[in-house]
Amino acid sequence: MFKLYLLFIILFLMPICYVVIVEIFKLLTKNYLFNVLISLKKNKKLIKDQVLSLASIYIKNKQWLFCLLMLEFYSKLDPLNIGEYYNTIGFCYQVMNFNQLAKKYYIKALKASPSNVLFLKNLAKINYICKDFQAAIDLYNQILVLDSGNKVALESIDSLSRLV
Repeated sequence: MFKLYLLFIILFLMPICYVVIVEIFKLLTKNYLFNVLISLKKNKKLIKDQVLSLASIYIKNKQWLFCLLMLEFYSKLDPLNIGEYYNTIGFCYQVMNFNQLAKKYYIKALKASPSNVLFLKNLAKINYICKDFQAAIDLYNQILVLDSGNKVALESIDSLSRLV
């Protein structure tokens, strides 16, 4: 009976141990990447991919202030990639449910790169969230001009046209 009891406990604890080990591995990987990028940040200016990687780590850890401050700082230092930074700032505000601020930054990102489909898609989505359906339809139409086979835009226009 005791052996059966131990067998059930082992079978019950094995999946829990597996999940814990996987999460610890993810945490260590994030921590390593975070420390590498922070040490780079102290020594020299980061490139766009490193800044966006660090921003994604801050977003996953819900460290909004660090993320926003870093992105605002690099948007001033790196005007060539300002659209990417503003788009990520808009995403941060959208996740925090500050939809009007997110809309403002998505518009800034779109001004920096008017033909970027991702920026158009994000702005259309935030317009939908803010219940500005006609603006969302117009943005999805702009996406279709740039990418005529975009399924998200086609489906969104179809669903939004029923609401208008």
